[in-house]
Amino acid sequence: MSSRDVQPLVAVILPLFNARPYFRAAVESVLNQTYRELDVIVVDDGSTDGSLEVISDIRDSRLRTVRQPNSGKPVAMNLALSMTDAEFYAINDADDLSHPERIQRQVDCLRRNSDVAAVFSGHDIIVSNQRHAPQFRPRTREECREEIECLRMPAHDPTALWRLSMVRHFSYEPSLPGVEGYDYILRVGEQFPMLVLGECLYSYRVHPDSITKRAPVERERRVREVLRRACERRGANPEEVLGPAPGPGTYSRLRNRDLDNNLAAHFIESVLDLRSHGRVMEAIRTGIACGKFHPTDPHYLKALAYALLPSGFIAKVRSRKKPKSVSWPTTPAMAHAG
Repeated sequence: MSSRDVQPLVAVILPLFNARPYFRAAVESVLNQTYRELDVIVVDDGSTDGSLEVISDIRDSRLRTVRQPNSGKPVAMNLALSMTDAEFYAINDADDLSHPERIQRQVDCLRRNSDVAAVFSGHDIIVSNQRHAPQFRPRTREECREEIECLRMPAHDPTALWRLSMVRHFSYEPSLPGVEGYDYILRVGEQFPMLVLGECLYSYRVHPDSITKRAPVERERRVREVLRRACERRGANPEEVLGPAPGPGTYSRLRNRDLDNNLAAHFIESVLDLRSHGRVMEAIRTGIACGKFHPTDPHYLKALAYALLPSGFIAKVRSRKKPKSVSWPTTPAMAHAG
């Protein structure tokens, strides 16, 4: 039997905090993967709603649970990573769903691309138990690097499958809960190549009624801290790249897109993906669904406009705003990227 025939062990980490209504479905979406060689690690971060009870009857030798006092998702992730000797690891948030072939597709990609530290996928959005706005645009190594240089993630952070031999010395930053994945991806992406599969393999659940309860002001501060650290690592002046730090009262003027982590942007990208594949009616339905979040906010009507306007006009509009990049010296790992 060749080494290519041996199925590598994949750890799937489910960080858990008060997700009882959705948690069983999340766990089952992982256990029901077509890829079977899994080490499924649930870290209960001090839940108070009895979330673990909903999986107490599941008997699967691949599933193990551990509890910790409420310390935040980054601490839970670091604990789980210390518990596994898997070759690859993935995340499945406690209220999200992995599509059945997610792990198999990503394992196959990493095994074909031995220089790559992570492979992401597209994802869709679950709102009121309905799936909307699939994204499935692939990105090459070069395109992922461009995203990292522009201080952006190549794809949604929990969609990644990571190669532990390359990222074992990285950990999630406990001081950045809520944006720890953003920080982690920028740090890894500065050193190693990444890819994005052109498939929608993950479903991210959105809870519209609780969006404003997620401390958006604090989240904006943490995002700026992630960006500040990235600039400093790359030898750039944060104020020159990001502008001066916001003064008192700035965050009191947050817009709808700030409160929901710019959900409209996801719908816009989905519309463009759908149109590029000739799925025009689905693009229109996606644009209508986006507008329903905030019908009087022009930003949330862009998705529908992009579903209806000529492609050439859309490309011209989107080309006007070029993001500022902050590059860094090429590392050996990057220099030898395929």
